Amino acid sequence: MFKDWKKFEIGLFFFGIIAIIVSSVVGKSEWLTILASLVGVVCSLSQAKGKVYSQFVGIAEVILYSILSYQNHYYGEVIIDVLIVFPMYVYGVISWMTHKNEETNTVEANQIAKKEWFLLSVISVIGFVVLYDVLQYFHTSQLLISSLSVITSLIATYLITRRSKYSFLFFIGNDIILILLWGIPIVRRRILFIPNFGRKYCFIDE
Repeated sequence: MFKDWKKFEIGLFFFGIIAIIVSSVVGKSEWLTILASLVGVVCSLSQAKGKVYSQFVGIAEVILYSILSYQNHYYGEVIIDVLIVFPMYVYGVISWMTHKNEETNTVEANQIAKKEWFLLSVISVIGFVVLYDVLQYFHTSQLLISSLSVITSLIATYLITRRSKYSFLFFIGNDIILILLWGIPIVRRRILFIPNFGRKYCFIDE
């Protein structure tokens, strides 16, 4: 796994693992939260390295995150992850496996055309409006932030299945939004703890 990783990347990987374990012990996190966070570390860094197996790890991450989102009443995250993000990752597995460098087992980057960027932008705006209304119907917590979280996550996931290097810019934006999504309840003392590295995981203190 680490044969073509730089020392900094390996150090970052183990730093993330240790940080999650330590913070989970301090925060008394549930095992599902810890597992989802660890999978998130593997997925994020292996995707950044362009490793094809990262798409399989991504599928596991989506499943775990959907369960946690359901527990925390973020129904928008659940609906979109199950109906859209999960199928995207399945497609991503096929796309990455059919466009990989056999020597390094890494994916070949793809250039997104301007027309595709335009269509993606239009669909994203329309999708946000529709999603906002749908999530409002389900009484989703933090409606606006949750809607933004879902849309940016969808864009990032779509771009990574299309093998675009710009997907990581949207993942960064999504993570910033997720800090608000999961952080606000912490301030309100609704959530006991949130170990997060690369993506989004927590549980409500019952």
